[in-house]
Amino acid sequence: ATSSPINATAMTHFHTDVWSSDFTQFKVKLVDFGANAVFGGGDDVEHEITINAPAQETWVSLDIPLASFTGLTTRAHIAQLIYVGAPSSTTTVYIDNVYFYNQLATLTTAAPTPTLPASNVISMFSDAYSNVTVDTWKTSWSQANLQDLTIAGSAVKKYSSLDFVGIEATTTPINATAMTHFHTDVWSADFTTFKIKLVDFGANGTFGGGDDVEHEITVSSPAQGQWVSLDIPLSSFVGLTTKAHIAQLIYVGAPTANNTVYVDNVYFHN
Repeated sequence: ATSSPINATAMTHFHTDVWSSDFTQFKVKLVDFGANAVFGGGDDVEHEITINAPAQETWVSLDIPLASFTGLTTRAHIAQLIYVGAPSSTTTVYIDNVYFYNQLATLTTAAPTPTLPASNVISMFSDAYSNVTVDTWKTSWSQANLQDLTIAGSAVKKYSSLDFVGIEATTTPINATAMTHFHTDVWSADFTTFKIKLVDFGANGTFGGGDDVEHEITVSSPAQGQWVSLDIPLSSFVGLTTKAHIAQLIYVGAPTANNTVYVDNVYFHN
């Protein structure tokens, strides 16, 4: 697939069905041509999987975790699939259903219940507290889909096809001056990076009024298939030099527009 290499970054498995009356061994090799998308360009990676003594005269369904292709350290430009049969040059193999797929875990549990006293919290979204006014959990300029769900009795926000999503409290900006931390619980089966940006609109309370400040935190390789509690010191948002008029919270997910993130317990605390 050299003219249009396959981006399998968000996939978890490679599948192929094979049938043979005479093979004694079967191998599957995947080759990624790298960002330059050319063979031998210096950034190619590959890995070969060997299936010894596959069953004969029956369809054999191979569902191979991409994690098993340990040498395939990048999967964004897969351009070659190579099958090898043995005995060499004397085998006949029938092939069907060749595809990559994502075997996602399913969210069935609620996020951890916060235990901080309400007097120490400014909550944007949590069943555990009274929430301040949030104008929207998905602005018109967001690149994501939003669903409000209940999981195990707890309300959650589900962002799918997430590139970035803007959450705004512009009518009543949040005064987090007395707060020390920002908290959010997130769950995803497929994100590889997650970013959190806070934007303070300044004393004039308007976007782009000349006194806006912001900062973005990057969480690399967050754990997948489990709730991740992010409790981030506001001091880590070094560019957020004022915190009295926080009007925007922006979440960013990767792989771009190809990940789903559930969100709960969004609050500031001290």
